[in-house]
Amino acid sequence: MVKKKGFSLLEMIVAIFLIAVVIGTILLLMASNLNVISKANEIMISNALAQYSIEEVKNIEFPPVYSDRQDYFGDEIQYDSIVDVSYYGDYTPDGFKDKFRIIRFVQGYNSSGNVIADFDNTKYDNAMLLKVIVYVLRKKDNKVISKREIFISRNGLF
Repeated sequence: MVKKKGFSLLEMIVAIFLIAVVIGTILLLMASNLNVISKANEIMISNALAQYSIEEVKNIEFPPVYSDRQDYFGDEIQYDSIVDVSYYGDYTPDGFKDKFRIIRFVQGYNSSGNVIADFDNTKYDNAMLLKVIVYVLRKKDNKVISKREIFISRNGLF
């Protein structure tokens, strides 16, 4: 009997197929891992921006009782994404305006703890407590990434 040296064609095809499956699976896992890392970075940055905006809001002081200003703060967002963001003010720091947008809303509460209807600066003096809501949106599709709330009382406690 003559011994054959090497592999047959069928053995080579099976070996190449198995190597291709293993390498393809590894590449898919690496690509999905990069996706997860990208989303995690986006969420981390949006949370930091929301906290930055909250820290800015903590410096808001209540006006004197005789103050008479008029301005519109807006209503709270009820959806995961916002179609028309041009209506809302932009509080995003300059370095992040290309990827994110920060929107803030203020809601006032009277001394009884009830929400002041149609709250604006004309009713600002009646507010004993302010609820400030900060949204961080993804710029490209206006999807809400992060939402933070803070309460500020007239005596300065948070």
